[in-house]
Amino acid sequence: MKNDPGRTDLQSRDFPVREDMDYQLKVWRFERCGWYVLVLLVLLGLLGVFSRGVLSSKDVVSENEQLRVEYEMFHRNGASNSMKITVTGLADTAVELELEGDLLNGFSVESFVPEPSQARSSSEGMRLWVHTDKRGQARLYITLRSDGLGLFQSRVSTPGSEGIALNQFIFP
Repeated sequence: MKNDPGRTDLQSRDFPVREDMDYQLKVWRFERCGWYVLVLLVLLGLLGVFSRGVLSSKDVVSENEQLRVEYEMFHRNGASNSMKITVTGLADTAVELELEGDLLNGFSVESFVPEPSQARSSSEGMRLWVHTDKRGQARLYITLRSDGLGLFQSRVSTPGSEGIALNQFIFP
């Protein structure tokens, strides 16, 4: 086979196989874009966009600083996630918490730790009473199993406070 000095590798050939280099260059560009998209998806996954991670973890405090909620913003359908609610009140008393909105529609509550002293359903959701310690703080750990798909907006509040809005998204 002769080496043609005027030929480049990016020119179409007919021998030994017919090639269309213009089309091949388009395919290579498309593959390169696909690689960039895959790398971006892996990075977003590592950062927590599809479940637990830096972008998913939220720690929100109410304006009066008596209520704090730590939760995951992104969930996978069928996966378990935890939520930690910290409330400040008078020492050695029962403090009321209200869980409202879509929280009970998109999630199944698997456990409360510690068990609330009382629990009642309300028109908007659920009311729980937790007992505070000697410093006036109570922590409630809730294990949630995501059952829905899409965006769920809910609120955690105490009587007399505006509460904390929670926005959670469940992926399929």
